[in-house]
Amino acid sequence: MKSNPPGKTGYFVLEGTNAFAASYYFNYLMFLLQRDHGFTNLDNLVLSAVHGFLYVGTSWFAGRFGQRHGYFTSLRIGFGGMGAAVALGWVLPGAAGQVAALLLWTLALCFTWPMLEALASEREPKDRLPHRVGLYNVVWAATAGLAYFVGGTLFEHLGRASLYWLPLGIHVLQWISLGRLEREHARGASNAIGDTGPNIAHGPRPDPAPPRDARVTRVFRNLAWMGNPFAYMAMNTLIAVVPGIAGRAGLGIEEAGRLMSAWFIVRTLTFAILWGWHGWHYRIGWFLGSFLLLIGGFVAVMTAREVWMLLVAQVAFGWGTGLIYYSSLFYAMDGSDTHGEHGGIHEAFIGLGMGSGPAISALGLWLSGTPTAPAVAVGAALVGGWAWCWTVSRGTRRPESAG
Repeated sequence: MKSNPPGKTGYFVLEGTNAFAASYYFNYLMFLLQRDHGFTNLDNLVLSAVHGFLYVGTSWFAGRFGQRHGYFTSLRIGFGGMGAAVALGWVLPGAAGQVAALLLWTLALCFTWPMLEALASEREPKDRLPHRVGLYNVVWAATAGLAYFVGGTLFEHLGRASLYWLPLGIHVLQWISLGRLEREHARGASNAIGDTGPNIAHGPRPDPAPPRDARVTRVFRNLAWMGNPFAYMAMNTLIAVVPGIAGRAGLGIEEAGRLMSAWFIVRTLTFAILWGWHGWHYRIGWFLGSFLLLIGGFVAVMTAREVWMLLVAQVAFGWGTGLIYYSSLFYAMDGSDTHGEHGGIHEAFIGLGMGSGPAISALGLWLSGTPTAPAVAVGAALVGGWAWCWTVSRGTRRPESAG
């Protein structure tokens, strides 16, 4: 008898293809805007800020919408809307068309991630949820990193039009696949009705972890939700200015994609490590220490002049972003029965960071006019975020290891 609920493999395929398409489109749109439309670092930062703040409210709404009206209804809106958005950018090549396409794409994207997170984790026994969340993280991080690594090559050799037709083809295939996956999901839900006892299909379970105080669980979830926006402040600031960094270093799009994909790769490896080892669960030292690595790695990447320094800094940055993101999703799903809604909250906090980081950077760059302003402004915000998390965590009882 199968131990996996029906359709899980299909959900992970949707997740991986979504991450690849989204990473290629959004990250290399920054290069296209700089190359074809004369966008500066400030322009890219402002646009990234608008994208992020739009993501906040829409993700929160989409999570609630999917919880009430169905995950697959939400996914159809999301994949259909993302396909329509990139098609719009394809047929309207001017700067205004690109901005309009990005904003429509952002709205649609919000209807996908909360549902994919929910489908990957729902109906999982307590002891197997960490495995599912770990696999989910590894899949999206690996495919997003792959898209960044090969994206420059695709952009240069397939042409700028590949920024549109490649994601469009992926979203069409995703949309078509939803019918079969929805039927499998319905059959799985029907089989689960009335199953209130142990599911012997899962085989013998390990000894359960000691129960945790509800207050401690809630504090860790809140800390992770607090930390993740700061991680995305750093990530989206960096993504917005990579074209400027590449230009300053004399790198082409292909070279920049390969060099600056290092932190994507490290983040994937971090997810793989945290997936196999659970000793970091509910341990505040791992969270706060990784936050410090995030801060140091971000400032170093933004200010480094040598290639070797960029690579070393990205190792720290990749680990910090990896553990903080993993914490946010794991603690959001652990003990939750409304995975779609909690996934929407998780994504809304991501959007808060996606918007505020570039906004702070743009303000600092506009006021000072110095190239280091984004590193200083966001670095200071990250230090403040770390201090806030440390204050909230004080007095929290350190529970037994979950691993």
